[in-house]
Amino acid sequence: MGGTLTRLTLMLLGSLLCAQALTEPLDDSLSPRQQINLQLDWKNNLLEQDDLSQKEFNSVIAHADNVDTRLDTSKYLGKDVKIYLSLPIQIRGLTNPQGLNFSWTTSGLFLSGELTPGNRQLIFEGRINQPVMIGNFNFTFELDAHDLNQMLRLEPVYEVEIVTP
Repeated sequence: MGGTLTRLTLMLLGSLLCAQALTEPLDDSLSPRQQINLQLDWKNNLLEQDDLSQKEFNSVIAHADNVDTRLDTSKYLGKDVKIYLSLPIQIRGLTNPQGLNFSWTTSGLFLSGELTPGNRQLIFEGRINQPVMIGNFNFTFELDAHDLNQMLRLEPVYEVEIVTP
């Protein structure tokens, strides 16, 4: 019984490692703006601060609208894929990356969504029909001002995974 459990565990671990190996980063260097300066604003009206919790009181928000994103998908032409947007677990400029909520809306090709550092979110599923996928993202960043300790440097990663039938 113990040997069967060990084999099943190893098989599951092996399949997870294989699935991770099938995910590759996508090149987004064709995107016109690689760095975006953000203006952080208080999320809540501080004139009514008596009604705010400590978290609400320190909550800041920033927007980056119409971010032209271009992904080099030439290697995947004619293939069915899933494309994810992910954030690394460590974010430069934040003492507590888990306090960051990163969300976006899009129009057209990519899906809207949200995520936190260390996670990924599906933004496209289907067949690649063009060598460069182009979309506009409207990004929103929400975080606790106490977690900022220097200039925020967020480096999202686009990942592709080939869907096998």
